[in-house]
Amino acid sequence: MNLLLDDIRAYLIAQAAIPSGWGFYSGYIPDDQDRTVALFETGGYPSETLGRENERVTFQTRVRAGRLDYLVCHQVWKDIYDALRDSTPAAGYYLVQSMHAGPQVFNDDRGRTNMTSNWKVLRAKG
Repeated sequence: MNLLLDDIRAYLIAQAAIPSGWGFYSGYIPDDQDRTVALFETGGYPSETLGRENERVTFQTRVRAGRLDYLVCHQVWKDIYDALRDSTPAAGYYLVQSMHAGPQVFNDDRGRTNMTSNWKVLRAKG
């Protein structure tokens, strides 16, 4: 079975949710690029069944745009959100759900707009 981030990355690329020319990273976001998207694993929850046949994992999407590019950042965040919301991105995934309805927004130390979303995933244990 592929890693969670590999599966989510491949799915977002297939859905054309990442704009051309934007960096797209897993587990890392470089400090020297403005227009980037990154995926991070964020743990998860214990299995809900005694047989532990399913995994309840979590991850975060992070979109960063340039300084004063709030609208650009929001559009990319929304494209990713719409692609992932209630999706089944690969075989063995039952459901990907957002943990909140809107982006969590902050500016980094260079004044660049960042928007994140946290996701929970139910998938077959592999």
